[in-house]
Amino acid sequence: MTELARLSECLESPEARGRSHLHSVLGRMVCSRSYAALLLTLAVTTGTAPLAWTYRTGNYVWAVAVSSDGRHAIAGSDDMRTYFFDTKSSENQLLWSLATSGYVRQVAISKNGEYAAAGDSEGNVFLFHPTELSATPAWHFKTGSSIVAISMVEDGKYLAVGNRQGDLLVFGTGLAEPLIKRFSIYGGVLAIALSGSGALAATGTRGGLYFFAETASASNFTWSFEGHMNFPLLTIAEHGEYIVLGGSDGHLYLIDRLGRLIDKQGLGGAITALSTAKTAGYIVAGSTNGNVLLYRLDQRLQKLNSLQAHEPITSTAMSDDGGRISIACLNGTIWMFDEAMRRLVWTYETRTIVHSLSMSSDGRVMAAASDAGSVYLFDEGTSDVSHGEPLIVSQATLFAMILGSIAIGYLVLRRRMNRRPEEER
Repeated sequence: MTELARLSECLESPEARGRSHLHSVLGRMVCSRSYAALLLTLAVTTGTAPLAWTYRTGNYVWAVAVSSDGRHAIAGSDDMRTYFFDTKSSENQLLWSLATSGYVRQVAISKNGEYAAAGDSEGNVFLFHPTELSATPAWHFKTGSSIVAISMVEDGKYLAVGNRQGDLLVFGTGLAEPLIKRFSIYGGVLAIALSGSGALAATGTRGGLYFFAETASASNFTWSFEGHMNFPLLTIAEHGEYIVLGGSDGHLYLIDRLGRLIDKQGLGGAITALSTAKTAGYIVAGSTNGNVLLYRLDQRLQKLNSLQAHEPITSTAMSDDGGRISIACLNGTIWMFDEAMRRLVWTYETRTIVHSLSMSSDGRVMAAASDAGSVYLFDEGTSDVSHGEPLIVSQATLFAMILGSIAIGYLVLRRRMNRRPEEER
């Protein structure tokens, strides 16, 4: 049932026909989700999604990554293949695919698409020069267990991967002997992030954060942070100055480079999605209870905006400057926002779980990976996009809308109550 349908049902309910319940019903309308949906309907018109193409693989697609220039994308599927795409081609957009021996659930790509990597459930790591139009890997490395996390620096020169048994590996992608460092995380790796400055952060399945200030010379982690919980998501922000953690306890943690807890913000449910702007101090996080919060990183986490999706959030993505923010929830809906989540640009219904979102640096090209085995490519540069109206309402306008809606509701209910005696005669 839609939110407007719930509002209509509220007006049609038997209690709404009783004079003694009039003010209580109107009060609930003002405070209810249905009334909020009515305000949103009045305030925003959703634009047309710029879907350029869809590619169907043979099984679930868990991961997708788009190059910063928006020209290329790599995806991994449970059909045991890695796929590489030319995002600007409306026909024959698949450049090549590679069969592996395991499920491909981790992928990464460099800024210009010259380097790409994939990891599978059999512990294999593949490094590609995909623009050479060859599916033959530049090199292949076999680890001891399933690859569960992967991170590549923007220029593609360094790659970090983590596996289920706790191996944390750092590679120099252009080296004849690519393995540079091997570390161990007790219990297994959960998430990793590698910064351009050479800093590496990793979380483990037994809880805790491990930080390596200089991966090239480090023999062990520089410091660790014990939160007595799991941190399924992490990212490095502000050129390695801060680490942002998404906790299973429903909190977002801000840790500085020295391992000190700077801030902690609750979202009300376990953190399931986390993204940062590469060139601006913005962070967006989503949780299992459907809360999405946008923060500015200015020594602490300063809340800028929030929304409630009423469905668990499965993925988020953000442009480099934080101007574009995309959100996907469990029912398969994808939203694209700008203006700090105050304007809804477009929506798209996949009707299946979206596991991963990735966008170009300007946010105009975005890919989505779905549970139905599809890769969706959205491109505002080649599609005729109809933008929504701004979701910006002044206090005076909002007050007028509230008064007007109450007045309309009051008149509707009065008319229904006056009609009832006539019907009973």
